[in-house]
Amino acid sequence: METAKIETTEQSVTNYSIQDYMSIGYLFLLVLGVANQAIFYGLLGVNIFEYTSVLDVLLSPLAVISSHWLMPVILAVLIPLMIGYFKLLQWYYVKLSKKEKYQSGKKKEKLNKVLKSLNKKYAVIPFILMMLICMFLGFGLGGGYKSKERLETQDYKYTHQIVYEDGEAKDVKILGKNSLYVFYATQDNKDVQISPIEGNIKVIKKLPSKDKKELIEN
Repeated sequence: METAKIETTEQSVTNYSIQDYMSIGYLFLLVLGVANQAIFYGLLGVNIFEYTSVLDVLLSPLAVISSHWLMPVILAVLIPLMIGYFKLLQWYYVKLSKKEKYQSGKKKEKLNKVLKSLNKKYAVIPFILMMLICMFLGFGLGGGYKSKERLETQDYKYTHQIVYEDGEAKDVKILGKNSLYVFYATQDNKDVQISPIEGNIKVIKKLPSKDKKELIEN
């Protein structure tokens, strides 16, 4: 009976369509994106849910990936490597199973279990999911602690200039932004500053680096 239940469960899993897997994958990334934002801004003393729209929540996975140039690079490198590693493991254990000492007994049983788990169609997926969890949460924690430390020590450089609707211009360090608000730091305040975009900010422009400024002045 238990074997029949397991087989039925495995069949039901493999009967999912590509669209089903894409929907499940998106929901998974959505949870990770929201968790990343909550951790990052939470460490800065901001409840991001008070400043987030539904659209921002839905786009949070893309926002997180695009805000860290290293993340897409890591994904592009590690996922193929992980798939290749699983293929290599399959080849190794198949080769191992042909040796005489693995033809019978407990060694054969253990090897068959390993081969069965490796030969499953989606065996690599749990490891990819774990990698994504570590990346999203790790970037949230690392980025949050780093930004918090820089706020406390005032150890950062201005990255942008915000020009308000009334003409006031302010050089700031942008910590993050969404469709409704921009979060930034100024050297006269150790707390995160939050300004609504609509009806308040006219333009946000990136400041040239220090080296570029020196070249312009010279």
